[in-house]
Amino acid sequence: MKVNRDKRKSTSAHKGRNKKRRHVFNPKTSETNEGSFSASAKKITNQDSVIVPRDATVEYRILNFITVFAAISEYVKCKSCGGDIKFQTSSERGLGFKIVLLCDECATRTINSCPFIGHSYAINRRFIFVMRILGLGLKGAKKFCGLMDMPAFLTQSTYDMILKNIHGCVQIATDKLLDNARTEEKQFTSANQGEAHSTELTVSGDGTWKKRGFSSLYGVASLIGYYSGKILDVCVKSSYCKQCEVWNKKLHTEDYQDWYENHKKSCSANHSGSSGKMEVDAIIEMFKRSMKSFGIMYKNYIGDGDSKTYSGILKAAPYESVEICKKECIGHVQKRMGTRLREVVKKYVDTVVKGKKKVQRKTLGGKGRLTGKMIDKLTVYYGLAIRRNCDSVEKMHNAIWATFHHYCSTDDNPLHENCPIGPDSWCSWQRAAASNELAAFHHDYEPLPADVIEAIRPIYTDLSNEKLLERCVGGFNQNNNESYNQLIWKISPKIIPCGSKIVEIAANVAAGIFNEGTSSLLYFMYAMGVCIGPSAHEYAQKEDEERVAISDHRAQEATRDGRIARRQHQIDVLESAKEIEGLLYGPEIDDSV
Repeated sequence: MKVNRDKRKSTSAHKGRNKKRRHVFNPKTSETNEGSFSASAKKITNQDSVIVPRDATVEYRILNFITVFAAISEYVKCKSCGGDIKFQTSSERGLGFKIVLLCDECATRTINSCPFIGHSYAINRRFIFVMRILGLGLKGAKKFCGLMDMPAFLTQSTYDMILKNIHGCVQIATDKLLDNARTEEKQFTSANQGEAHSTELTVSGDGTWKKRGFSSLYGVASLIGYYSGKILDVCVKSSYCKQCEVWNKKLHTEDYQDWYENHKKSCSANHSGSSGKMEVDAIIEMFKRSMKSFGIMYKNYIGDGDSKTYSGILKAAPYESVEICKKECIGHVQKRMGTRLREVVKKYVDTVVKGKKKVQRKTLGGKGRLTGKMIDKLTVYYGLAIRRNCDSVEKMHNAIWATFHHYCSTDDNPLHENCPIGPDSWCSWQRAAASNELAAFHHDYEPLPADVIEAIRPIYTDLSNEKLLERCVGGFNQNNNESYNQLIWKISPKIIPCGSKIVEIAANVAAGIFNEGTSSLLYFMYAMGVCIGPSAHEYAQKEDEERVAISDHRAQEATRDGRIARRQHQIDVLESAKEIEGLLYGPEIDDSV
């Protein structure tokens, strides 16, 4: 009995020691401390404006540790005993470490290589965030450290935990930035519409996918305010969850039910159905939460005809009896003309015999007919007819048919009545008429043949109908959404696979850059508890100034006209090369050799 009591005592003492050890600082897990992340992110929620303090004590350099500190040890002595000092490293975690000061007479002392946030090195979360901005993950970080002769980087589990916390901090900072954008959009709307407190906004919406085609696991949709041009809301859709895939093997077990109850709130799969449906569901979700979460209503929606988003919004009725008006993106309407013209060229084919083979020939294509160059011209002129007359349905209709009849005209039968008149007209016949030179005028292009005219006339009739042109009044577009979309995939490239958290980080960071410029990156790091030095502030300022300068330059009409002229010249050169070289690429083109 005595022996048993002693065993119980030793066992209980052993358990007590184990219990006590659980609270001892563990350097291997300190980098994953969530407390420092949440505390840093929460403090920005109470700020009225986006302010990132400048810390003059923060400045990083890359140096050769052995060379530099071996040289320093030759010039410094121990302050306490006057003996020689040597330097070593210890407690290496990622890019952070401790510099150890060794003296033969005195106790060992240490210096942190960088500031601490809680029990973790600030440099690690900063480095991981910057690598993610560059589109690189853990493998990219390891490659950088390995080729730079730095110690091995963090493990996968530690990296994942830091990334999880970065994701939370970025989300909190993005919510603050988007809230500021919504306030700004309401103010602009009130000023432009003459209302004191307008909550009925005009927004443009669009979706984008992680993978090209319609087989992507992840998609992002955005709503951008018309007057401010800033993103008001972002929604990321995911149809995949790694944990669910693993646990589906135990689908009909009690363990699965217990696991799923705890997992369903944090499950990364928030979409069921096809990839194409992601845009529809995401925009409907943002419409539904707009009134409850933000106290605003998206009364006018600028969208494209590439998806059934608008019909989905009407069916969902997010504002009950309030009608949502649809406005078309002129860029996408213009694209319809090019698509329809190319389709009609593919449709009209006949079969001819070449040697022993029967070959299908496009009857509407070829020189002097509906070539790629001519399709591009008709498409551009169709878009310009809408853009330059977007204040009136009648003017748009007349201008569209003017471009059609312009290329149907011959010297014997000119059809330029609807073309703009005057010496500055884009129509050469009208310019000749303004200068009384019609007697000597000859068309400088070949008119479209009669069969081509009859084939494309129904397309012009369909794309100039009154309902479509009514939705084009105002000259709206989704250019801002397209610009935001490409920014997302610069941060998370489509060619590199990743999970939903990476896509969400990319979407949120891209929204911050789009709304506030490069300075928003400093705000995200500040939300993570990272101190920002003067060099980072100067970099962000220069980047934003350069961005504004480039934007102003591109907005100039002369610059825009130059781009159009250079693009048209390039098309002309390629078309000429094709005519000289003949067909060099196509299925079975080289089988006869």
